[in-house]
Amino acid sequence: MTFRGNHVDELISASLTGDLTDAERLELNAHLVRCETCRATLTAFTAERRILSGMPLAEPPRDLSARVRTGIESGAGRRWWQRPGGLIVVGASLATVAAAVLAVVVIGNLDRSGVGQQSGSPVASVSLDPGPSAVATSPATEGPTPVPALSLGPGELGYLSLVGAPLEALRLSFINDATGDTIQAGTVSGPPIAAALSPSGRWLAYITQKGETGANEVWVLHLADGKVVPLGCTEAASFTDRLAWSPDGAYLAFTLIATDLGANSGCPSNDGATQTADVWFYDVTQGERIRLTRSGDAYAASFQPGAAGSTLLISHAAESPWSEAVPLAADPSNVERIEGVFMPLFSPDGSRAIFWNGTMTPSGGSWHFSVGGMPQLSKDFRSAGPASPWIGDSLFTDLTPAGGEAFASGSFAWGPDSDRFAFWDGAWTGVPQSPDGTYPEQRAVYIGAVSAGMLTAESRLATELPEAAWIVGVALPTANEAAVTIGLPSAGIGDPPSAYLQVIPFDAPGGRTIGGGVEPPPWNGPAVYGY
Repeated sequence: MTFRGNHVDELISASLTGDLTDAERLELNAHLVRCETCRATLTAFTAERRILSGMPLAEPPRDLSARVRTGIESGAGRRWWQRPGGLIVVGASLATVAAAVLAVVVIGNLDRSGVGQQSGSPVASVSLDPGPSAVATSPATEGPTPVPALSLGPGELGYLSLVGAPLEALRLSFINDATGDTIQAGTVSGPPIAAALSPSGRWLAYITQKGETGANEVWVLHLADGKVVPLGCTEAASFTDRLAWSPDGAYLAFTLIATDLGANSGCPSNDGATQTADVWFYDVTQGERIRLTRSGDAYAASFQPGAAGSTLLISHAAESPWSEAVPLAADPSNVERIEGVFMPLFSPDGSRAIFWNGTMTPSGGSWHFSVGGMPQLSKDFRSAGPASPWIGDSLFTDLTPAGGEAFASGSFAWGPDSDRFAFWDGAWTGVPQSPDGTYPEQRAVYIGAVSAGMLTAESRLATELPEAAWIVGVALPTANEAAVTIGLPSAGIGDPPSAYLQVIPFDAPGGRTIGGGVEPPPWNGPAVYGY
């Protein structure tokens, strides 16, 4: 295979026609991860192919046969490339077609009604530069047809669903599994990987992958009228998928690692230096997107339930990480500093929190735990007494970090009863701690309960993942089951992404797949539950 410099044009071209071998597909995927130029080439070719495939067929001119016959006779049997000026004329024609296609792509991507306009649903527009921190959004525009309201009752399961044909736009919607009610969220360039429903039940926050760029996009969807608001683009990194709602549902806090995707990326403005992490929040009552920190090492953790006003826990990545409790409605100059606590997640009733403890190391614009990284469970805040509730217990009782090697990262979630919790995607860096060498497993989900003991090898949820599949997200809609989104490897370049959403009981065999019956399945998940 010959490449253009360090690029793989021939592999990209073959991927669009389905002519890649398995080895070539692996080679192309590996190259795209590290080559921005080839990712841009693939995106451009894909857009051009999509546009050309959608052009309507035109009737040929009535005198076409006569013109062709005259051309053949005048050519005296010579091929087109043998005629004077043939190469130049054809080359110019191809250049003209390419320029026309490019013009269509550029014009089609011009934003006529605000940043992040989504087809098919009203969208709030974001002004690009109203000031250094705040970005105001305009009221939702009226769509051609009204979008029905959608709500989730207590314990009802809702999930994001992404559909699309090969080389076509991906259409996102949110579905109430109990009623089948659906609300459209427009088009996106990649699958959803995280979601959080506001306590008011009126807004859904979610994160989607941004095509092949290696970045993510943060959004909110108003479930009453279908308004979609883009909140920013971020480098895809550990600990950036937390979406934290305030107890009253008025504020959403999230983390953005500043990234430069170019002027035409469609990302709302972010004046942070590239690869610096800061906390932003969105005020749903005012329609404002505000940058809260400027330290370059800050991550949104969670709001403290029951606290006076809205108190947000912000974590700072460092060799010895720490957190601070920031009251949004008061003077934040004197805030409580909590040493050794990173990304705490409060239980719904505020009685406890799960958090990270260990030594961290930077890698590019992101951080991970390098020594002793372990998820911890705090003491009960209601009865901790004079001792700090943040002197916690390891979430796993049968794991012993060997030489300080433990988890580099991972994710956890609480159930609605503030007793059950889940841990998944744990990137264990130490030696395996089971005879078969599989524990702890990154592709496993572990379920525990404060009242029944912590996590062990026996806490593994009964999930069966296809080869090369991975855990995207976990929600605990009830005290007895988990909704697990399982991402599947792509069938080929340009094919829409696929993910199973399975609802699996804790203590009984079986379970069900939501939206099943189609192979390959659409992308279903992540899931959330109604309050």
